[in-house]
Amino acid sequence: MPEPAYEFATINGHRLRLSVRGEGPLAVFGHGLLGSIEQVEEHLPDLEELHDLVRLAVYDARGHGRSDGPDDPAGYSWEWLGRDMVSLAEHLGESTAIFGGASMGAAAALWAAVEQPDRVRALVLVMPPPLGPLEIRGEDERAAVRALDFISAAVSNFGLDKAAELAAAMPSAIGTGEERAAWIRSQSHRALAYAIRGLLSSPFHDPQDYGRITAPALVIAHEGDGLHPVRAARLLQDHIRNCRLVVAPSRAYWQEHPEEFFGAIRAFRDEVLS
Repeated sequence: MPEPAYEFATINGHRLRLSVRGEGPLAVFGHGLLGSIEQVEEHLPDLEELHDLVRLAVYDARGHGRSDGPDDPAGYSWEWLGRDMVSLAEHLGESTAIFGGASMGAAAALWAAVEQPDRVRALVLVMPPPLGPLEIRGEDERAAVRALDFISAAVSNFGLDKAAELAAAMPSAIGTGEERAAWIRSQSHRALAYAIRGLLSSPFHDPQDYGRITAPALVIAHEGDGLHPVRAARLLQDHIRNCRLVVAPSRAYWQEHPEEFFGAIRAFRDEVLS
């Protein structure tokens, strides 16, 4: 696979890094919270499959990776992230596009689909976050959100190194303590101190609002993940009129079976864009 070529564009006042490859209809895909272009490339190692289907734009969201961003939690909301996604498509010369993403990127695409439906040709939503009001969330979802809030508060109050030490000591099924500490130290201060706080205080749409989405949607989820609950994926299936849901039995399933992941996307693309 050839090395990706990165470029920068000023989107809504902030310089964002992006990569655009492939042929076909434009698809703008956003990464998860505390992620980057590299996160997408690492977790979707067979991106060549997508480049055969669409002109794929991936980017570092504001405050993440090598992109600029505001030093203020108010600059990180689902609205701002959704507007960035739509503006990026405009920058690339398209008034409509396929929008999607993983986790944070999925929620940004949802904002665009609810608020600017004429801009959204189709949706591909991977591992949506805990959507809906607090009272319908499970305890595993609440615990995952509390852990993010703790990390952000630690960075704001004690600095990056101390936050990394605390993250290493926290009980978690994800990685070793050293791996979690290294991951924290690799993050942008803006993402840790401002993006987490801004997004945790930014409300999602009311579930009934998803009924306003006119674009066909593919939702890809997996079991056993409080930060990306199947409950949220089923909520979307219940409210989006044209929605296909695919659920894997475990967190690691899609990486272990990439042919099924890309097969679901290919079938969706052939159905809605043929």
